[in-house]
Amino acid sequence: MALPDTETILTAAGLVATAVVWAVERFLPGRKRIGYRVQMDTAIGMNPQDAHSLVQLRLLRQDQEISDATLALLRFENDGGKDIVRQDYQEPLTVEFVGRTVIGVEVPDANPTDLVGMLTRNGGGLRHDGGRLFIPKVPLNKRNHFKLLVLLSGPGTGSGPEGGRTDSAAGSVTVGGFISGGRIRRNAQRWGPRKLSLALGGTFIVLLGLLGGLLLSGRVMPVPSECAAGRLTIDGSTAFAPPMREIARQYRARCAGAEITVLGSGSLSGLGNLNREGKPATVEGPGFIAVSDVPAPSLYRRLEGDRVGVIVLSVVANEKAGIDDLTSEEIRKIYDGTYTNWKQLHGNDLPIRLVSRDAASGTRRAFETSVLHRSEPGVVSSYDCGDKDRDELARLTRCEVNSTKSLLDAVDRVPGAIGYAELYAAAQRQHVVSVRLNGHEPDIEWGQQRDYPFWTVEYLYTYGRPEDGSLTAKFLAFMDSDTAKNIMRMYKHVPCADRQSLPGAVCRP
Repeated sequence: MALPDTETILTAAGLVATAVVWAVERFLPGRKRIGYRVQMDTAIGMNPQDAHSLVQLRLLRQDQEISDATLALLRFENDGGKDIVRQDYQEPLTVEFVGRTVIGVEVPDANPTDLVGMLTRNGGGLRHDGGRLFIPKVPLNKRNHFKLLVLLSGPGTGSGPEGGRTDSAAGSVTVGGFISGGRIRRNAQRWGPRKLSLALGGTFIVLLGLLGGLLLSGRVMPVPSECAAGRLTIDGSTAFAPPMREIARQYRARCAGAEITVLGSGSLSGLGNLNREGKPATVEGPGFIAVSDVPAPSLYRRLEGDRVGVIVLSVVANEKAGIDDLTSEEIRKIYDGTYTNWKQLHGNDLPIRLVSRDAASGTRRAFETSVLHRSEPGVVSSYDCGDKDRDELARLTRCEVNSTKSLLDAVDRVPGAIGYAELYAAAQRQHVVSVRLNGHEPDIEWGQQRDYPFWTVEYLYTYGRPEDGSLTAKFLAFMDSDTAKNIMRMYKHVPCADRQSLPGAVCRP
């Protein structure tokens, strides 16, 4: 192979040097970096000077007057080059408003929207004490952001004449915290790019054009090492399908040429489909991964699995049942027909209707193992989950559906219905209640929920070990990235990377 000529080498070297200078200026101070801006810090003018003799206005919150009221709008974003996970926070973010008192705070904007729930949930969200605001440790992928709108009282150190805020008011807002391997910095409020960025950008464009002219031979840049082209099918658990679709979308966005299809036929169906494939994935051929809420049956000897995380599951009921807490023994008696009306359990006068998953469901296996401690009754007496339109003589009104979505559709629609589903999906339904078990609520924070019984380990299975360099092998490696783990956390799943927060041997092979 002929060596590049001198002009090409010098141009490429100049291009690399420009990129390095820009990267140092942009990223090196902290590849893990949270930037913040005070986008607004202004007084709420309630008493116009020219109208004092005519009207007196007051600002009230919860029947208490707020004096010297101000509104501050702060924006926080991951503007570094690396995803930030909860474990990166050595000290959580705090905001101090010097000389003022925090009255209340809202989250008017967040990307992704799941951050709103993480920031505001009861018992673990935003807190304030005097002039200090405490922000919970939330994962931030690259370019994720959120905004906080804060209502304050008091003049503060940046106040101007007659209660107005001066241009230096932002100086009275300080942000603290500590990120391992990174930093937190105030981003300058500016109308355009800095001079250095403009100069580097202009130089980069000129050199890039010159290099492009010298390399018209058609050579292409190599793809990232995490990428591979090809076709991959992922099938199995319907409970894990939503986060898996988002993870697959993120991989496709990074890796051109990767075609990934995510199906949801149920855990055991996915395992059976994989077993019928009958060959390990290769670089040249298509790949197949089965996602399962339960270990593969022993008859599938060639399947090899990895534990990827823990799914928190929930017993769910229609809100009209009038219950939100059951013991494991009460649930067992519901499913054996001892209880047939919710009034027997101090709920409303409604017949109990069981909405179950079919035999291919891993969620059903987890429910039988963790809660019932036996198999569900096999009699299906209802087609529509509301009436005994299949078997009028059956003791229980019970139907079976083939996906998490279908189960939640039925529980949401049928008064008196009860079933079981993945926690995050259940929380999105307006008329569905996630039931506490033995007084314990389902939650992703394992440190507080070790006594909650209803959860299961999620497995990714392949037929034998995939060939190195294949799309299947590359995608499995991507599942261990911060991007994939943050997506799992947003869907209320606990990645196996969070070993210190999981019970004993949950994620061990």
